[in-house]
Amino acid sequence: MKSNFYCAFAVVSAMAVGCAHAGALKDFLSSKSANSQVGEKHEEETPATETTAEAAPADSSANAAEAPVTTEAPAATATPKEKKKIVGDPVVLRINGKVEFRRSQILEEMKKVPVQMVQGIDPDKLFEMLRDQKANTYLMVSQAKKAGLDRTKEFLERLEMIKEELLGRELLVRELAPKADNEAALKTRYTKYLVEFKKEKETQLFHIMLSKKEDADAVLKALANGEDFSKLAREKSEAPSAQKGGEEGYVPLAVLPSQLKDPLMKLGAKGDYTREPVVIENRYHIFKIGDSRDSVPQKYEDAKPMLRQLIMHEEMKKLIQRLEKQAKVEKFNEDGTPLGVVSTPASNN
Repeated sequence: MKSNFYCAFAVVSAMAVGCAHAGALKDFLSSKSANSQVGEKHEEETPATETTAEAAPADSSANAAEAPVTTEAPAATATPKEKKKIVGDPVVLRINGKVEFRRSQILEEMKKVPVQMVQGIDPDKLFEMLRDQKANTYLMVSQAKKAGLDRTKEFLERLEMIKEELLGRELLVRELAPKADNEAALKTRYTKYLVEFKKEKETQLFHIMLSKKEDADAVLKALANGEDFSKLAREKSEAPSAQKGGEEGYVPLAVLPSQLKDPLMKLGAKGDYTREPVVIENRYHIFKIGDSRDSVPQKYEDAKPMLRQLIMHEEMKKLIQRLEKQAKVEKFNEDGTPLGVVSTPASNN
C-alpha cells in the first residue's frame, strides 16, 4: 500500500539526490525502518484477547443484575483494563469456511503502510481496517475470477508486463543492493561526493499537510488572522514534521519539481507562506519559508541514504552496459532507419 503523499515526495527526493541534496528533503519521507514501526508497535504494545475457549470471560449478565447501581463517576486515576497476551498465530479472518488469514499476515501488511498514512490511528483500529480490506479484496478477486476476467487477453498482457517489471527489479535487488550496502563503497562514494559538492542557496522550509481542502482553508484563514504557523502545524498537520512545528529543514528550491518550485519561488521575504494550498496527490500542502543559507555537505551518517541511491544508480548503468555488450542490441528511429542515420526526403521528380 502506498501513501499518495509518499509517492509524490519520492519524486522530490529522487530529484534532490541527483543534485547531491537528498538530505535536504530527508524529513519528507520516512525511512524503511519507520515504515515497519506500525506493525511492530501493534505487536509489542497492543496484544488482543485470546481466542481460545479457556480464555473466554465468565458470563457477565448475572453479575450485572446483582451489582448495585451507582451514579458515581469512575475515578480519574483508574487504570485501563489490561489486554491478554495473544497465544500463537490465531485466525483473524475466515471466508466461506475454507479460506483463512492469520494475525501474522495482517501484521505484515501493517509494516508496509507508510507512517504518514496512519498518524493518529490506533494500531488496533488499523489492524481491523487491514483485516477488512483483506476480506474485501478477496471477495472482489473471487468475483473477477468467476466472471473470467483473469483469462481475458487484455488482463494477460498487463500481467506479463507486470511480471517483467518485477523480474527486472528482482535482478537489481540481488545484483546491486549488496554493493550499495558495502561500508567501504559508501565511504569511497562519500569522498567523491565531497569533491563534487557545490555550494548553492538553501531555504528553510516549513510545511503543513492536510487531507481535506476545508481543513487547509481553515488553516490559511487562521494564518491570515495572525496565528503562529508552527503552532498550527503541531495541532493540524498530518505530515511527519508536525511534531517539529512543520520544519522540513533546508531545501535547495531550484532542484524541486515545478509543482513545488513554482509556488515557493513566488514567495517573498522570510515568514511568507503560500496563500493557496499546493495540491499533490489529493493532499493539501501549505508551505512557509524561513532563513536562507549556503548549502553545506552532509555528514557521512546523514548522507548514507543518498550515497546508497547514487551507488545503485551508477551500478545499474554499469550493469546495463555489460548486458548490452553480451547481447546484440539494435536501435532504430521511428521511421525504421538505424539510430543516428537521418533519412532523406523522397524527391518529387
